[in-house]
Amino acid sequence: MQRVKGVLLYSGGLDSILAAKLLIDQGIDLTGLYCILPFYPPDLNPEDLESSKLAKQIGLKLEYYRCDKEYIEMVKNPPHGYGKHINPCIDCKLFFIKKAAELMLKINADFVASGEVVGQRPMSQLKHTLNHIEKVSGLKGRLLRPLSAKILEPTIPEIEGKIDRSRLLDISGRGRKRQMELAKQYGILNYSHPAGGCLFTDRFFSVRLRDFFTHQDAFTATDIYLLTIGRHFRINGSLKLIISRDERESIELEKLSGFADYFIRPEFKGPSAFITGVLKEEDLDLINSIISRYGKVTETENSLTLISKDKSSREITAEPAADDTIIDSMRL
Repeated sequence: MQRVKGVLLYSGGLDSILAAKLLIDQGIDLTGLYCILPFYPPDLNPEDLESSKLAKQIGLKLEYYRCDKEYIEMVKNPPHGYGKHINPCIDCKLFFIKKAAELMLKINADFVASGEVVGQRPMSQLKHTLNHIEKVSGLKGRLLRPLSAKILEPTIPEIEGKIDRSRLLDISGRGRKRQMELAKQYGILNYSHPAGGCLFTDRFFSVRLRDFFTHQDAFTATDIYLLTIGRHFRINGSLKLIISRDERESIELEKLSGFADYFIRPEFKGPSAFITGVLKEEDLDLINSIISRYGKVTETENSLTLISKDKSSREITAEPAADDTIIDSMRL
């Protein structure tokens, strides 16, 4: 007899791990879809993620989808709007579920599942919102939420007897006591605990992202990743500066310097600078002074190497730090 096949939208969080375990324990051939958000470095090996290692521990095989330009376009103009900041929670969930639906059709699976819990998140997991997402996603009757299944309408696989509804759960609300008890029961110990959530809900990151969308039409997933690194300064409408905060970020910016219009490498102990936009000669004094503010410039160690996109370079001299008020007014 052919095994029942399913696709699980997998995040690596406790809820999706438990949803996977409930289905795998029923003998279902389950494939997890891990959507990698653009907050991760472009050279990331997804197998190295702790979430991937957790999936292996419970016997869940994974497929990966790296969220790229299509995803970012959705974030820029979400049909259902934003939450408090620039978080398109409903459209984000719809995007992931539609990608899972594509995988379901590709591997000829019977359903898509997620770790969503009724009432756990105010914007995307209210009962009427879950029903709306199911309808709009094109998965009517094929979208299963194992942790809350008993308080939702039965899905087609449950009605057909392919999934044992009696072995699913009826969890609701924002508390996580039952999930933590289940994790202990299953011997799942190293799961990530809920924190502040997605970066799109972070007010500081939201400022950077809004500025980016305001000033840049063309973009890539790498551009979004760069928003997570360093200190950011909007010099003017056509010029943006990122400087590193530590050695790790200097190395990361150096790796991505091919995406910059200009890159400044200090020849003293100080931050690297990643520049995008139109750089005029008169802008250099200000940029140099910002670098000086966060570096250790001396009379003998004060040179910087300015590298253009065409790989040409020249040496410039670091200037004394400008008025902090001016610098702070430009910081994002």
